Amino acid sequence: MSLDIHLPNLDGTTSSNITYALSLLVQLVAEGKRERGERRRERGREGERGRQDHQPAEDKLARSGACRKSSAKQQCSCSAACEATHGSAELVADYTMIATTQQNMTTELLLSIFRTGLPLSTVNLKREQESSSVLMGRRMKDLGSSDGPPRNWKGIGIAMVVILAVMSLVILSVVILTPDESHLLLRSHVTMEDLESEEFKVHDPCAVWLNENEVALRTREGHVLTFTLSNNLTTTLLDNSSLDLTSSKFQVSADKRFVLLAYNIRPVFSQSFTASYAIYGVANGDLLELSPPERETTELQYASWGPQGNQLAFVFDGDIYYKSTVTSDSLRLTSTDEDQKVLNGLSDWTYEEEVLLTYAAHWWSMDGARLAYLRINNSVTPVMEIPHFLGGLYPSNMIFPYPKAGSSIPSVSLFVVNLYGPAHTLEMLPPDSLRSRENYISMVSWISSTRLAVRWLNRAQNQSVLCVCEATTGACSEKHKMAMDMMQNQRQDLPLFSSDGSMFYTILPAKQGARGEFHHIAGLTVQPAIPSVPPRFLTSGSWDVTLLCALDEKAGKIYFLSTEESRESRHLYSVDLNGAFQRHCISCGLIDGCGFFKAVFSPNRTHFVLYCLGPGIPKVTVHSMKDPASYVILEDNNLLSAALEDKRLPESLFRTVQADNHDLHLKLTLPQGYEANLLPLLIIVDGTPGSQTVTEEFSLGWPQVLCSTHGVALAWVDGRSGVGRGQKAVAVDPRKLGSLRVKDYLGVVELLMQLPYVDDRRIALFGKALGGYLALKMLAATDNLFQCTAAVAPITDFRLYSAAFSERYLGFPAKEEHAYTSASVLEEVNKLKEENFLIVHGTADARVHFQHSAELLSRLVKVEANYSLQLYPDEGHVLREPRSVRHFQRTVVNYLQNCLKHSAVLDAPEEEEEEED
Repeated sequence: MSLDIHLPNLDGTTSSNITYALSLLVQLVAEGKRERGERRRERGREGERGRQDHQPAEDKLARSGACRKSSAKQQCSCSAACEATHGSAELVADYTMIATTQQNMTTELLLSIFRTGLPLSTVNLKREQESSSVLMGRRMKDLGSSDGPPRNWKGIGIAMVVILAVMSLVILSVVILTPDESHLLLRSHVTMEDLESEEFKVHDPCAVWLNENEVALRTREGHVLTFTLSNNLTTTLLDNSSLDLTSSKFQVSADKRFVLLAYNIRPVFSQSFTASYAIYGVANGDLLELSPPERETTELQYASWGPQGNQLAFVFDGDIYYKSTVTSDSLRLTSTDEDQKVLNGLSDWTYEEEVLLTYAAHWWSMDGARLAYLRINNSVTPVMEIPHFLGGLYPSNMIFPYPKAGSSIPSVSLFVVNLYGPAHTLEMLPPDSLRSRENYISMVSWISSTRLAVRWLNRAQNQSVLCVCEATTGACSEKHKMAMDMMQNQRQDLPLFSSDGSMFYTILPAKQGARGEFHHIAGLTVQPAIPSVPPRFLTSGSWDVTLLCALDEKAGKIYFLSTEESRESRHLYSVDLNGAFQRHCISCGLIDGCGFFKAVFSPNRTHFVLYCLGPGIPKVTVHSMKDPASYVILEDNNLLSAALEDKRLPESLFRTVQADNHDLHLKLTLPQGYEANLLPLLIIVDGTPGSQTVTEEFSLGWPQVLCSTHGVALAWVDGRSGVGRGQKAVAVDPRKLGSLRVKDYLGVVELLMQLPYVDDRRIALFGKALGGYLALKMLAATDNLFQCTAAVAPITDFRLYSAAFSERYLGFPAKEEHAYTSASVLEEVNKLKEENFLIVHGTADARVHFQHSAELLSRLVKVEANYSLQLYPDEGHVLREPRSVRHFQRTVVNYLQNCLKHSAVLDAPEEEEEEED
């Protein structure tokens, strides 16, 4: 008997090796049966030929006729001569083959069992071989008997025992080694209804330091508390049972005697709002409405406490008012006419969205004696009119200054007003290089009670100047000047100054060999800028410092966040000021499930509040610098943790892929058990220069519902200009950033299509604003590669967009007409004609005006393109109404789920077959 069996290299899992052993056993038994059957048939044919050779012709015919009518078993009994002549030799050979087969089977089976890791004591090879020899001897001895061969019940019994033992071991091993997935079956998917429930929302306690020993925070129920570190005592400042605080903002005065409440909040832009303000007395529970002297009650644009006692300032109709105490009269610090279009102490649209990135544009000195503020003049800035259609017979218009590419931008000035004694206001003069040119002020920070650090940018945003200004004289001196190809290479972080003002620390690009330049901490002396004096770097490596948190001169350390642990994480580090490059990771391994942090230090840097933002459930803790490992939890989001325990959450993978000779970073979010399925893929596009979407931050929204419930894989990609990549990656023509990002994304898509669990015929895109622009550009650059695309508030022409953003990357339209034309989506509508895509836009969007989509829709209609449209009346860039939010989430999820459910490429052959039938 010849068995052609090849054992593979059994280096897989134990369960897979056991499965192979079982299949081998079945194969051996079947092969033995087949060959024994063939030998019996061969013996019958040989016996028949022998009898025919020794008998007369008539006998042959007679026997042949008799045997033809009989069965195969009867045919053998008809040949006594054949049995006598050949029986003994054939049976000897047969049982020899059986013994050999059994030995081979046992050897092969034991080899498989050995490789699975099962104990060899369960099967004895020597015993089996001896049993085979005894069995063969007994059968040969019984051949001389005239009686029929007796059945070897002992051998059959032994074989059955061995088989049952092996089968029992196999079953036991499979049960033990198979992962218990029963708990997964009991878990439900994340649904859209879950997202609307409060228990599935992350609560931010809005923790702020009151002093070195106390933190103020708000609970999920709306209570305002203080936590004292020295005795771990929690005190209620304001109970939500008496006032509805869930939809309000709160601030606690420095002396903890009052709480400032903002209610009836009406959003304006992304961060700005108007609201009614009330002051709550902690001691007596009294409420005092805050309003300007000429009004009894009114909405204010902004209000905030000062650093001393209960002094406060507020803004009404573009002017700043000051109260030295809650009970004192209001003092008007600025006076402008409404027709002047001047705003004091607050950001307009340009500064809120593109420059300062904050709403408040005033800053208290440390001792509360002075207030610095911006005066933004939009008298020559073009205005944007946005209609509001609902609530009246005729639409009303929202009118605000909005400079588009190439138009006039607001002029800005920095003033400091003395609050103690007679009000005295001084203007801080810009540097000579920018004094007679259009410019921006991108950063203001107090160094001491009389000096400020100010950063100016020219309009093209390729030159920045850091100055130190004297609040008593208004004189400003240049301390650091930098020229760059584009603003994205220049960080706008607040510098940290030494107590005597002689040194400051900031984040600057530092060369790191062949990897290019990375952002690191640099120390500079406060003296007139001297180009020949290089900065002294405190950190070094192929990673980025992302934020300076605090300077502790007493301990000789700077605390900062960086990507050193991994590009996707953010950990808190300290580094010595002596320049020894000695770093210590404070947050590494500190809290389970946390790898992405932000930190807020107490005034004297003895404690810090640590925000764990992911990848696990977000938490907020407070730590001592003496022993960071011992901490108190301010918020653990236990409601969210409990709600997610019974949910089948997706899992995220982080990868680095290479496309066009550049390392691109990728985050894949996949449903559980993704390896066993062929999944559709949704690529979520951002692409904002200098941003990072591939992080370990916790996220729970409609994309996770699409992944968990509908089995759609999600992908985020950071292009060549993201955080942690070094500036070698961004040393490109800024006017080509759009086309390069499209090239980056398409390169990654090509690699994703090769994954075994990704269906390359079911890929979709989603993007908002610049991401929507890139998604449409990718759609136009390919031919039926993407099944569908959803673009929310897409930028379609950078001539229609903000001057600060468009000019930063494309230059001035008058000089860069070709760059603006090449970047426009409007020029490529013919390539979108046959594509399947959805446009979503709020008609009151103040950031990306509906004008962008209107221009696109007009051209799509002309070419009779295939598209879908969803509008949200009177909604802005961020949807505010809960009904609009729910409708948007369901619209996008249903659209993507329906288009990814079936592949048009797969459906086409089926349609052809139906036509043929």
